[in-house]
Amino acid sequence: MSAEPAPAVHRAIVLPISREQAWEAITDADQLACWLADEVELDAREGGAARFAWADGTRRVGVVDELAERRRIAFRWRPEEGDGAGDRAGGGDGAEGAGDRAALPADEGGPLGDESLVELTLDEVEGGTRVSVFEVRTRVLEQGDVPLQPAGVPSAWTPRMAALSACAAVCWA
Repeated sequence: MSAEPAPAVHRAIVLPISREQAWEAITDADQLACWLADEVELDAREGGAARFAWADGTRRVGVVDELAERRRIAFRWRPEEGDGAGDRAGGGDGAEGAGDRAALPADEGGPLGDESLVELTLDEVEGGTRVSVFEVRTRVLEQGDVPLQPAGVPSAWTPRMAALSACAAVCWA
């Protein structure tokens, strides 16, 4: 029996690329398909639609809530009804390899899971740009108490951030 996943996850990585290049990596559908999901549709503007699909049949849909050009994008996403993913659409244990594209939600709470908020933030740092991801279940956010998953505990975002690093090295080397 596995423990309930943490309702919130935070991960960060420093990429040896400019903020402009990192912005492309987190807002351009083709770049997102390099590291986040197998198929991505993203209208990167406030109110824009988002769709993510993985090879295992898992699909997530969402909407962009906030956008601060070359700084931050925040969107809400949820499993797409009828994707048949069921429990596959969970946060996972982080055992997936960097080449795998497992679905990423922090929510494993039901047949379709819960909606969650994903925030990707960019900060210029020595050596490049820090990309931070924060994902929290919407229902937990509304309650006001957001316990974070410990940094040393693998999450489904762990291999995704590794894939982002690999894509950055290939695309902007």
